[in-house]
Amino acid sequence: MNSDIFPEPPSDTIEWSSLGSQSIEFPTSHVECTYSPATSSWSAPTVINNPNLQINGFAVGLNYGGPYYESLTAAVGMTAVPEHIFLECVRKVVAVNTSYVPPPHRDALLYIRPLLFGPSVPRIRDSLAQSTFCVFVRPGVVYPRTAAQNAILLSNSGSDDGPTAAETQKYSGTEAWDEGWKRGLGGIGQLDGRQAERDGYTMKLQLEYSRRGTFINGFTTSAFIGVQEEHGKYTLIVPRHPSRSIISDSCVKVGPITVDDIDTLSEVIATSTWHWLLPIRLIYYPSARQTEVYQAGSYQAGSSCRLLRNAITKVMAGEVSDVWQWSVPVTQEDRLPG
Repeated sequence: MNSDIFPEPPSDTIEWSSLGSQSIEFPTSHVECTYSPATSSWSAPTVINNPNLQINGFAVGLNYGGPYYESLTAAVGMTAVPEHIFLECVRKVVAVNTSYVPPPHRDALLYIRPLLFGPSVPRIRDSLAQSTFCVFVRPGVVYPRTAAQNAILLSNSGSDDGPTAAETQKYSGTEAWDEGWKRGLGGIGQLDGRQAERDGYTMKLQLEYSRRGTFINGFTTSAFIGVQEEHGKYTLIVPRHPSRSIISDSCVKVGPITVDDIDTLSEVIATSTWHWLLPIRLIYYPSARQTEVYQAGSYQAGSSCRLLRNAITKVMAGEVSDVWQWSVPVTQEDRLPG
């Protein structure tokens, strides 16, 4: 970090145009702050001049991080990070890593990763422990795949042994997903995600079971957006209410999406910080032996996906006003000690 220049120019040691094909480490700095139960307060964010964590092997966050035990219980979670501390850490970690912010008009980005975990060793049962909040950064690219992907929907909703709402509360989301995979594909001999990828399904769609029916939850790595088009006007359908954003207006329908709804959609989009906006070419439902194809099977993004990509790109590039207040300014003062 050069304290005399802000922001520092993009590093000339990075091949910005080929980040997606590189697997290298970057000597970025990160930021840490710790919550002490003794004082009920957070420490000032501190810059650590490397991307590594120093942690005890017996740390609670490494050994006792699971939210589920032998039975369903209620417990107090880790102390929430106040918004002003969260933003201070994010601003500071970006401010001390400006040389890793890519040049404009590139597909590269500075990926920001927050982490909250318990670094202290176990003490008296149920006693409060320290929590450490870290923010890491590294240069990267949005998921390199932009072509429409094939998705597989795993369920056996017609079977009597499908999990009930009570049963799905007995294990974590990952276990529920693995079990759903085995239920849905057991009849045709496919048992895991690697097999699905070998069969050409790069996206996996999760379900939620209840006594009211079987509903779309989302992709394993991304949120789900369904699109209905009528006379050139789009309605975006999402299972849950999004934060105030570019799609949070009258064109959005929020509510449960049943399995039967997927054939009423004109487009399906997977969205996340990793995938950004990834079009879905088809969804295969193995239990019903049905395939729903979108955009006539084209590998190109649909019209609504292209519109959303264009709108978000302009906001990120500063070409249009940020009316949704997504952006947080970072200044040279954010480099100063807290």
